[in-house]
Amino acid sequence: MAAREAGGVLPPLPLKAGDPYYFCLTDASAKALATARISLDAVKPNTVVTYKAHTCMRGTLTKGQINTDLTGLTGEGTGGFAFQRDGRRAEFTVPRVALRPDMTGSWTAEHKGRRIEMFTSTKVGAKLSLTKVSAERLPMTLTKQGADALAGTFGTSPVPSGTPFFEGNASFDVLNTLTSPLTTKP
Repeated sequence: MAAREAGGVLPPLPLKAGDPYYFCLTDASAKALATARISLDAVKPNTVVTYKAHTCMRGTLTKGQINTDLTGLTGEGTGGFAFQRDGRRAEFTVPRVALRPDMTGSWTAEHKGRRIEMFTSTKVGAKLSLTKVSAERLPMTLTKQGADALAGTFGTSPVPSGTPFFEGNASFDVLNTLTSPLTTKP
């Protein structure tokens, strides 16, 4: 028996990957981007789509886990998102989320070779049940680092830090994760 298991701490529970997630512009951020003539783009394999009447970046969840030490949940998605205007482009790739037990979160991405915190979120719209962890219209607030990254490309951020920028929509299937080891045949 491993020392971790002997101490009572189980390894993290992996979450089912492959489900889509959406970062949808809020009405205010869509208007601010349009006024600044900046468009939302996606970093492949992600795409820009209309979802629930909003312009969104759609990606796929590649991995996630619930930490059995009750420190929260982490997840990672494909590709990324970008903003562009007149040949200038700000890319944010390998998006990751870390949700704490109270369901507040931090959203990071790689930009110009380093990982930055782009957004924070409150628990509004986040749900945890025995079968699923999900976010529906989760307000993702632009951080100072995120606003500075946009300003570094465009001279100014079209949306000030502290403003809801995206609404996040995603889900992880927890029940499938817990029952699949029990139902897998040798």
